[in-house]
Amino acid sequence: MPFPQTVVFVHGWSVRNTNTYGQLPERLRSEAAKLGSPIDVKHVWLGKYVSFRDEVQVADLSRGFAAAVQKELADGERFACITHSTGGPVVRDWWQRFYLDRKTACPMSHLVMLAPANFGSALAQLGKSRLSRIKTFFEGVEPGTGVLDWLELGSPESWELNRKWIEAPKNVVETSGVFPFVLTGQTIDRKLYDHVNPYTGEAGSDGVVRVAAANLNATSVRLEQELVRLEKGKPVAPRLEVKRTRTAPPTAFKIVPGRAHSGSAIGIIRSVKDDGAAHPTVEAVLRCLRVASFAEYEVLRAAFDSENAATQEVERVEIAKRVVLPDTVYFTDRYSQVIFRLQDDQGGLIGEFDLKLSATPQSQPERKPSPDLLPKGFFGDRQLNHRHTGTLTYFLNSDAMLGFPPVERDGKKRDAFDGAAKLGFLIDPHLASGLAHYLHAELEAAAKMLESVVKPNQTTLVDIVLRRVIREGVFRLVRLDQRSDTDFSKEPPGDPIPPDGTSV
Repeated sequence: MPFPQTVVFVHGWSVRNTNTYGQLPERLRSEAAKLGSPIDVKHVWLGKYVSFRDEVQVADLSRGFAAAVQKELADGERFACITHSTGGPVVRDWWQRFYLDRKTACPMSHLVMLAPANFGSALAQLGKSRLSRIKTFFEGVEPGTGVLDWLELGSPESWELNRKWIEAPKNVVETSGVFPFVLTGQTIDRKLYDHVNPYTGEAGSDGVVRVAAANLNATSVRLEQELVRLEKGKPVAPRLEVKRTRTAPPTAFKIVPGRAHSGSAIGIIRSVKDDGAAHPTVEAVLRCLRVASFAEYEVLRAAFDSENAATQEVERVEIAKRVVLPDTVYFTDRYSQVIFRLQDDQGGLIGEFDLKLSATPQSQPERKPSPDLLPKGFFGDRQLNHRHTGTLTYFLNSDAMLGFPPVERDGKKRDAFDGAAKLGFLIDPHLASGLAHYLHAELEAAAKMLESVVKPNQTTLVDIVLRRVIREGVFRLVRLDQRSDTDFSKEPPGDPIPPDGTSV
């Protein structure tokens, strides 16, 4: 299969020159020439966009990309797009906004995303921190909060783009004429580790983007609280009910061995040299660009899945050799990212709340579910979105949650993990009394929920809808002859008012 004649590169956040691409453009041109399908250097467009201006948002970049493609490429000319990091969401937004939403043919044939922050990055919050602002001030640029807002885990913009992808028809890859690929690493470049910022050494990531946050194979679950009822004169609605579960269109996804997010040593893109030497990124990109039919896409997708299992087993244990100090052992398990969004049935924010996971161990499935029974080592991270405070992201060690046998390599051992048999959720809103409030809610722990939510290397969006309880007394009509000078603001709340406003 000949290569696409036009290749467009799109870089990531806070990049001020196109050196970020390394020598990958030149290398692809060389490899294409060897295969008898040369890419004219004039047709390798290096995307240059401004992400470090605070007022610029991802939607602005999407529209800018549309204008640039229309201006620079010939009418009807098809192209392949290779992105790095934030470039992936930018081009996905363009594809969704101008083609998938409008159900029109897209000029892009291949979208090859290298280490894309498709579900954001845990580092985005730190990018807006005072330390980052001081650094960018001295460099003469702004930190680019407009783009960082999108990249923050659980942002409304990220949620909406990914929701649309998850809810897209399962045959969208076949019918859209665009072949999407996600290529990411899970190796940490220890030389780039920042001790002030532990996310740069986070297991299950490439030092910037989590494997689960890059992967477009994702799930969405919608939970709704049951209708409020009275028990012994008190309103209750403890149960959460599963209303909908959906999975995204199957998408080709590969974990590139030994690659980190950035850096010239093992960065997934910066480490590429135009020297003809074997390189895992080059090999993977070439395999993607040679796909010419949906049947070929499916074959490559299956091959990637098989290779991922082998790569993650090989990379599970990393031993850093030390000269004087004892060797350091790192374990790289498979992780799952779960993004919870809490809203009420009127579409409003819940405000402050507690969300806890409950489980029973595999060895004792008969026990009552409890947060205290979660498997050892299950927790990776927890981050609340700054702008949408009803959105909370959990990063979970899915191997710990699901269980796995003992690990031993080069004399280094780790005991087996006795994973969970079931998983449930406990929701405790802080606004739990008054004329308008919410009730405690719980999803009973179940094996099916564990399988649906904790998926290795994937993200799950969990939409939780609580009932907003409005009590009698928030508004009353009183006859003139029954009027009293008593302070009515001190009257206790009455019974709940049904959502349709009728009497109880």
